[in-house]
Formats: sequence, C-alpha cells, structure tokens
Amino acid sequence: MKSVYWEPSLQESLLLRSKDIALSIVCVSSTAVATFMVLPQENVDGRPVPALFRDRPTFYHVFLISALGAFLGSLGSLLIQHKPRVEIFCRVIGVAFVLSALAIVLYATALWFVIPFPSSM
Repeated sequence: MKSVYWEPSLQESLLLRSKDIALSIVCVSSTAVATFMVLPQENVDGRPVPALFRDRPTFYHVFLISALGAFLGSLGSLLIQHKPRVEIFCRVIGVAFVLSALAIVLYATALWFVIPFPSSM
C-alpha cells in the first residue's frame, strides 16, 4: 500500500531549511542594527556610538558592516533562485558575516563587563 502523504526528498528538505536560515538571518541582522540604533549612545569623536562600544567605536563600525553583509548575502540567496552556485555563495557569505557580527558583539560585551567604568574624579 502506498503512502498517501507526500514527503519531500532530502534535497528538497535541505533547500527549504536553507531558505528558512536565510530568512532568519535577514530578520536577525536587520533587527540587530535597528536595536543598536535605539540603544543609548555617546558621542565619540563627534559620532554617535552605542554605550556597549563606547571604548571601541571601530568595533561598532565593523559590526554594522558585518550586519549589512549578512543582510545582503542572505537576501541575495533568497532572491536568486535560478542560479544555484550564486545562491550558495550568497548564503555562505550571509552566514559568515552573521557569525562575525555575533563574535564582535560577544567580544564587546565581554570587554564591557571586564573593563571597569571610569571613576569620576
């Protein structure tokens, strides 16, 4: 007796899962950038920088570039469907950039807790 329900093949299920991952990266990267824009900011060298990155504004700029790369790579992988090599390349770029953005935020958070606040004199 044949099964009544349709089950996707392994390749189809991996394709669906990779599209879910790309969509998640698009949502997370855009939300992260919007969240960091809303956090309390301090002026460092005349530029607004979130308090988490106040001692290292370069890390904040690298985080923004990484989040933008993750967003663009994942969005490209969602939009380009008829060229599998380009889609895979965009997906890999998106994942690499989101991992680097996550590493930057975790490093800045660790430094924020380790380095004491400057005492007022």
